Amino acid sequence: MARAEPGKLNWAGVTGALDFVFAGWLKQEGLNINKVPYRNPVDAANDLAEGRVQVYEAALAIVRPQLASGKIKLLAVTNSVRAPTQPNLPTVAEAGYPALTIDGLVGLFGPTGMPLDLRQRITADIRAVVDPTIEDRLTTTGQLTNIGGPEEFGKSIDEQRAKIADFAKQLGINPM
Repeated sequence: MARAEPGKLNWAGVTGALDFVFAGWLKQEGLNINKVPYRNPVDAANDLAEGRVQVYEAALAIVRPQLASGKIKLLAVTNSVRAPTQPNLPTVAEAGYPALTIDGLVGLFGPTGMPLDLRQRITADIRAVVDPTIEDRLTTTGQLTNIGGPEEFGKSIDEQRAKIADFAKQLGINPM
C-alpha cells in the first residue's frame, strides 16, 4: 500500500529505539510514509485506533486496550522470538522484514565501575524472587522474561546501540 500510494500513509512515532529502526527501515526500503510525532504513546495508540495514523510500532502493553476492543490489528512482533501471549503472530523476521527486529530491553543499571561480583549477586537475587506469578504478570503485558547476567545484558545493549547508530547514520543523524 505504501509503494502504491507514496506519501498518503502516516506512522506514529514516539522518540526512542523503535522510532530509529522504523524510520531507517523506511529509508532502506524507499518507502514514503509521513511521520506523525507523539510525546505520549497512548495518544498515538488512540490515533491508530481512530485511523488517523496507519502504522504504529509500540509495546503491546500500550496498545492492549485498542487490541482488546478490536480497533487495531497486530501485524508482527519486533522481538527475535514470538510473544507467548500472541503465539500465532509472526516476528518481523518471519514476516519478511528482519531489519525491523529489535528486542525490548529492560534491566537494572548501576554506577560505572560497579564490581562484577556485585552485579552477579544482584542478578542471582532477582532470579530468586521472580516466581511464576511475576513471570505471568510480565508475560500478559507482552514482555518476555530473560533474566540474563550482566555480561549478556551488556552484549545486548551493545548490539542494539550499533543497530540504532547504523540507522541513525543512514538517516543523516550524527552523534553528539
